[in-house]
Amino acid sequence: MDQASDTASGQVDDVASLLDAAMRAIQGRSWIGDSDARTLPQVRAITQAPEDVRRECILRASERVDSHYWVDLISIIARKRVKFSADDIDRLLTLRLGVSDDLNFWWNSEALRAVSRQIEHTFPTLTDAEQARLEPLLLQAVDRARDAATATRLRQLVTTADGIRLDLIDAGDAIGPRLRAAFEQADDQVDKLATTLDLLAAYPTKGRPSKKWFTETEQIISRLSRPAELIGALLDAALDAEDSEASYTHNDRTHTYPRYITSSNEGFLGGTVAAAGLLRDSALLPRLRRLATKTVTVIGGQFGNPRSLRLANLSTQAMADIGAPASITELLALERSVRHGTLLKQVRKAIEALASAQGMTRDQLLERAVETHDLDPDGIRTEPLSRGSAQIVVDGRAAALLYVDEKGTARKSIPADVKQADADVLVAVRNDLKAVRKTIAGERVRLDGLMALERSWQLDEWRTWYLDHPITGRLARTLVWAFETQHTPVVVGLPLDSTTAITASGQHVGIPPDARARLWHPVHATSDEVRAWRQCLLDQQIVQPFKQAFREIYLLTPAEEQTREYSNRFAGHVFGQVQARALMKGRGWAPVAVAWWDDGIDQGIARRTFDSAGIRAEFYYDPILEQEPTASDLYPYCTSDQLRFVDATSDETIALADVPPLVLTEALRDVDLFIGVTSIGADPEWLDRGTQRQFDTYWHTYGFGELSAAGQIRRDILSQLVPRLAIADRCELDDRYLTVRGDLRTYRIHLGSGNILMSPNDQYLCIVAARNGQSQKLFLPFDDDPVLSLILSKAFLLADDTAIKDPTISAQINRR
Repeated sequence: MDQASDTASGQVDDVASLLDAAMRAIQGRSWIGDSDARTLPQVRAITQAPEDVRRECILRASERVDSHYWVDLISIIARKRVKFSADDIDRLLTLRLGVSDDLNFWWNSEALRAVSRQIEHTFPTLTDAEQARLEPLLLQAVDRARDAATATRLRQLVTTADGIRLDLIDAGDAIGPRLRAAFEQADDQVDKLATTLDLLAAYPTKGRPSKKWFTETEQIISRLSRPAELIGALLDAALDAEDSEASYTHNDRTHTYPRYITSSNEGFLGGTVAAAGLLRDSALLPRLRRLATKTVTVIGGQFGNPRSLRLANLSTQAMADIGAPASITELLALERSVRHGTLLKQVRKAIEALASAQGMTRDQLLERAVETHDLDPDGIRTEPLSRGSAQIVVDGRAAALLYVDEKGTARKSIPADVKQADADVLVAVRNDLKAVRKTIAGERVRLDGLMALERSWQLDEWRTWYLDHPITGRLARTLVWAFETQHTPVVVGLPLDSTTAITASGQHVGIPPDARARLWHPVHATSDEVRAWRQCLLDQQIVQPFKQAFREIYLLTPAEEQTREYSNRFAGHVFGQVQARALMKGRGWAPVAVAWWDDGIDQGIARRTFDSAGIRAEFYYDPILEQEPTASDLYPYCTSDQLRFVDATSDETIALADVPPLVLTEALRDVDLFIGVTSIGADPEWLDRGTQRQFDTYWHTYGFGELSAAGQIRRDILSQLVPRLAIADRCELDDRYLTVRGDLRTYRIHLGSGNILMSPNDQYLCIVAARNGQSQKLFLPFDDDPVLSLILSKAFLLADDTAIKDPTISAQINRR
């Protein structure tokens, strides 16, 4: 054997050793992600080897692909570019096309996808003769590739086919035909549409595309005459499509399951969503938000999955890529509407990235990105009509659409002839009204969140971003603010303007020009000051966007002073886990699920970090194992346990006495809210279900027991409201109940749960919901307490019990 043969033989042995070592390392892990596999020393030995060794490793690994482990390895080592010869490409394609009679075998297709980029990189450098020799193999690979992106890349190497290749869009789900129709109906030059379709189909089904893909896509879509119209139509195709039914065979049995999208079309839509981000057209934002919401929704029952978590995450990223002021509005709306932990992280990551790019904190970005919607400083926008005008008007809580006639008189209804003449204008105005309402909803949530922070603003900053903003300003003027300097007493009041505040007693007080503004929190005030502000709001009939003056306050109790490191104030309650988790996420908590696959070993825990204080609150709960999961993996009911506080950086426990009062009260308020809303004691139909009878005692205790802080607030408000009601002579208020005298019976409505007992024997009356026009017209100093509204609705209904027409209610009342 000559020296050259010895060298080649030695290289083959080295390659075999490298591959065997890497495979043993990958298979030695019970589970390993792609990023983890890349860091394994045995894998790095290949990726950092000389080019000729890496090339031979790719070729040899391709010969041995017979499991997902080899697919994982070849996907990693083929990522770095290597120069191949025509014979190398011939060898790769022949291996992939002849490895199995089953042309759809998963790992064969994945291996082809892994090496396709190497082929794409090398092929243009070959001679014409070499390219011609390889063309039949490439076309076979195109036909057999399950991945549309792979097929597109390989086809573009050897064909210059005219027309739009609609066959690149998979027709195997309900989305594919709609995507094809969107291209068929697009009004643009065929060659531009064909190139656009090719690029979208080339978006990878896994991972991110190359920088080249982004560059080419941005160039191509910019040449379309109406790019946003095409991308919007493609997004609509995904939004309008229903789930379809797919099947697979296992052990000679065919199983069906619901499917939203095929893998190929998921990649195509991924390209569409990415293109939407490149367009930077804010008109696409609502579609992207709706697509994220739709694709993160779980289908398939108890063991189902989101329709496409990948598309949900990509849609979120595209919303951030658009980078318009409306991006923040839509991202916040998405954050409020979904509860999927992975997507929520992506949303928050997108917001943080937008803030960082502008050199701001998240809070600074959110307050500066609030849309004005072309409203004037008074929160009004006027659109001229053929006769009169339409006005969008923002008040302290909401927005309304008014018609102003030629005489300047505002009316709620629009004349029929104006509706007909200005139909298109009115459609646009109503869409704008929806956008304004969405912004208001987002600002109410954001401002409420500021109550848990120790934030303050220089006066000019506060005036710009809060007082003078046409939407935020409408809300800010109904809130109590504190203005403080180092040398003058604190001024607390409702802002009349940037120089004057109105105190609880109605006095006008000057705001020092060098003051810093912060939201007033009742935990920092005396009982007399809190009562004064509550009375002021009631007397002036000022509706706040959230509970501020009437906010529940939680101070340290003697029992908590004894336990020192934890609070049992809300321990021992039975609550619904699914509903509670959704509520926790909405309030900024990160809950850990307790599910059947944990075997009840792990304790549930929800965490919220108060960044300004550097403290993390931790609320513990346990599953009720006797009630097995049905609709999901989660145990339906849990029992509440301790609330603790730890240092956010060191994880060391903090004594309750050392927790700042603001953090303590806000954390306890959240936990009280979780229990109050999701406790079985707040479910009026619990007893009628006839299940879990061991909790009946708890249900009665909660539903008719001592009032929580929220119940005490309701009693204080009702003490002021009841004397003003039209049914005041039929009502009486005591420590726990609003008693209402009807003609048939007397009713006691519990101020904590809203549950009802009837005289003469305290018989329970089940009313799930009560709608009453009179109660809906009543003034309430806030509108984020549905139980208070329910109590008043029930009071008006029962005061006139002879007029009740609901047979389920009247039957209970008449039963003795």
